[in-house]
Amino acid sequence: MPKQYGYGLNNIEKTGYTWMLLYWKIKVINRPCWNTEITIKTWPRKFEKVSSWRDFEVYDPSGNLILLATTQWVLIDAKAQKVARIPEYMEKEYGLIEETVFQEELDGKLKQTETVKKLAEYTAIKRDIDANHHVNNANYLDLAYDIFPEELDIEFKNLEIYYKKQIKLRRNSLNMLYRRIKQPYSRNKKPRRKKSTCNIKILLN
Repeated sequence: MPKQYGYGLNNIEKTGYTWMLLYWKIKVINRPCWNTEITIKTWPRKFEKVSSWRDFEVYDPSGNLILLATTQWVLIDAKAQKVARIPEYMEKEYGLIEETVFQEELDGKLKQTETVKKLAEYTAIKRDIDANHHVNNANYLDLAYDIFPEELDIEFKNLEIYYKKQIKLRRNSLNMLYRRIKQPYSRNKKPRRKKSTCNIKILLN
C-alpha cells in the first residue's frame, strides 16, 4: 500500500506525490457480520504511464473468500496538483504480481448512459471533503444510495465506479440522474450539458 512504501498522505511533503483513486470494481461474495475479523490480501498488478492497478482479496476467519476488488490509481504531483508520470524507481519499489481477480479485460471506463431521469442536485459540503480537498471517493456511493427509488430494496454486491472529475467544496454541483434498466442498473451523476463527473454501475441480483 502507498503508506507502506512511503507514499501515503503523511509523506506528501517529503515525496511530492500522492495517489488518487480513478476507478474501482467490487464483487461481494458474502458479507461478514459486524466486528468479524477479516484478512485482506492486496498487490500491484500493473503499471501504466500515469496509473497503477491494484487488486484485492478479502477472506473471513475460516479462510473463505468473501470479496474481490480491483482499483486503478493515478499518481498526482502534489504541488502542481496535476497527474504525474510514474517514475521508474517507484515501479521497482512497489514490484508487480501479475495476477488479476477478474478474468475480463478492464480499462477503467464505463459507457455513458444515454437516457436518464433527474432525481436530485447536490453541492458538496465540508463533511464530504477529504485530505485531497475534494469529495471523498466513498461518498459518491453513499450519495447514489440515498437517491435510489424507495421501491428498490438494494444490497450492493457488484458495482463499478469511475471518477471523471473532482468535486470540490461548494464549487461544483452534482446533478444526480438515473436510468432504470434490468441489468445492469446504471447511475450517472453529471452536470447538465457537461460531461459526467462520476459513473456508477450496479448489478442487481
